[in-house]
Amino acid sequence: MVWRQSAMPSRSGTDHRGDGQQNARFAIAPAVSFDVLKVHLVFFAAAGVTVLGFAVGTIGSTAGRVALGIVCLGLAAIDVALWRTTIARRSRELVIDERDGELWAPGSRLVASMFLIALVSTIAYPIAFLVGILRGELTTGSAAAFTMSLLVAVICLPVLIMVAMGMYRLNGLVLTRDAITYRGYRREWSANWAELDRVEITPEPRVAIRVSGADAEIRVPAGLMASGPVPLAEYVDDLLRHPNRRPSKLPTN
Repeated sequence: MVWRQSAMPSRSGTDHRGDGQQNARFAIAPAVSFDVLKVHLVFFAAAGVTVLGFAVGTIGSTAGRVALGIVCLGLAAIDVALWRTTIARRSRELVIDERDGELWAPGSRLVASMFLIALVSTIAYPIAFLVGILRGELTTGSAAAFTMSLLVAVICLPVLIMVAMGMYRLNGLVLTRDAITYRGYRREWSANWAELDRVEITPEPRVAIRVSGADAEIRVPAGLMASGPVPLAEYVDDLLRHPNRRPSKLPTN
């Protein structure tokens, strides 16, 4: 069963003064800091130059226009993912999937989908470009751009194959009675609750939920999660401080 709520009633992650102010441990920087804004500006500038260059080089070519559309699609997907990871930092939504013996806080399907679209676009672009060259619709000078795009596609192709084979998965945080595990797209990090003693949100530019102890640490990238960092940090902190609220080891009937 999946349930969502706009904010979690605080038990341990916020103070109890009744004024709605958050504990400083879970305060995060503004959604768009200067460092984050610089990333977007650089990306927009690079994307604009790229699109303009391809637009000039593909005038009058059907295959070229298709290739240009693929480039725009891939760049748009990356931009959506960037903005989603930024906006998510201020989200008050908590998304939890209750499963037998565990709680699952899923990653953002939107971000994962945008990354996949960008990956497919990287592979499809040189194919459309090659069709244009073979049909004589693109100039000889386009061969250099095609070669570069082909090299990038060759690098990305193994990743797309692994995605198709199920070797990549949606990321998420798994909470059981005994342990907490962050499953990334390929790797995972786990620790027993007994090894951990605090939950905090790291500052910009890499906002993450950090669950740590003397000899263990797990970092959950805030921008990649379906839940906002504050409600998710509060939820994990509550389970850390109240073992009786963790899921039971056996499925409930």
